[in-house]
Amino acid sequence: MTFDEQLRRGFERLSERLRHETAKHLAEVSDELSAAVEVERAAAAAQAAEAATASAAKELTARLAEVEAPAEQRGREAGRQEGLEAGRTQGFAAGREEGLAAGREEERSAARQAALGERAAHERLVEAIGAIDHARSLSEILDTLASAAGREAARAGVLLVRRGRLRGWRFVGFGAPLDEAPDIECPLDEAGVVADAVRTGAAASLEGFSPAGAPPFADSPLGRDALALPVAIGGQIVAVLYADQGSGPPDSAGAPAAWQATLEIIARHAARCLEAVTAFRTAKVFADMPAGPGAADVRSGPSPRTADDEEQAARRYARLLVSEIKMYHEPAVIAGRQERDLVERLGGEIARARVLYDQRVPADVRRAVDYFHAELVRTLADGDASLLEARA
Repeated sequence: MTFDEQLRRGFERLSERLRHETAKHLAEVSDELSAAVEVERAAAAAQAAEAATASAAKELTARLAEVEAPAEQRGREAGRQEGLEAGRTQGFAAGREEGLAAGREEERSAARQAALGERAAHERLVEAIGAIDHARSLSEILDTLASAAGREAARAGVLLVRRGRLRGWRFVGFGAPLDEAPDIECPLDEAGVVADAVRTGAAASLEGFSPAGAPPFADSPLGRDALALPVAIGGQIVAVLYADQGSGPPDSAGAPAAWQATLEIIARHAARCLEAVTAFRTAKVFADMPAGPGAADVRSGPSPRTADDEEQAARRYARLLVSEIKMYHEPAVIAGRQERDLVERLGGEIARARVLYDQRVPADVRRAVDYFHAELVRTLADGDASLLEARA
């Protein structure tokens, strides 16, 4: 065998060995790589599985939270609603009890206030009657009547009735200038409800204060009640008590009837007191007056009247006549003093009173002292005799 053949064989065997070794190494590397791949794959799978598990757990947790959250919210809301209902029920029960208690207390308070108001009204009525009883003159009785009426109504006034006309005597609650100087005068047939009281001789009222029936001095808003009460002496109406609710808030239900009834009682009592004072004065004067010529000769019992007794009787009778003029014509008296025309304003009244005086007072007493003129100067002229002189 030649060297070339030996060399070729040797190269072939070396090449075969190299291929065998290379294939072996390649198989080992391939096995290692496969093993590494499996390990990495398993690790990746494990990691993926772990990630998937974690993700699934997270998702599950989230879904559970989503499921549980509304349930918890609903439960909380349901509990809140239930609590609200329970609280509302308890609060309603407690509020009902409190309301009932407050209502009962308010009712008791209203009853107490009503009782106190009624008691105060009764006390005022008793005081008014007592004050009128203690009045000692016709003027004082009328003044007291106006004052007492002013405590029951917002506005009150006493007007004198004389020959178809009304003259103001005293007003309370009307404000200036009427309260300070009640020198008003108007025809009776234009006095509305006041004229009704004089015409019928009974109480006359206005419900809601109709302007058509209001007297000229009573300017009051609509919706206020008014009342006029006649004051009579011996069946003759000499004065009228007028009262209304003024311009303040209307009284509560039932209040108008209360003050109207109270005023009617006061006015009736004042009328009886006026009658009593007038009757007493007249009886006293007549008892002190001589019955006529020769009466002393036939009188039995006590000794005949002395000259001093007759003078005292004449003085008292003159005082009665002149005081009546002043009472029924006080506004004219005040104006006559201011304008110095008493005779022009009251000449007719003075003349009629003079006739009555001359009829009852003996001539010898009248010739000795003119008590009638002296009383005119003292009472009507306030001591100034020049006021009774006729002006040229």
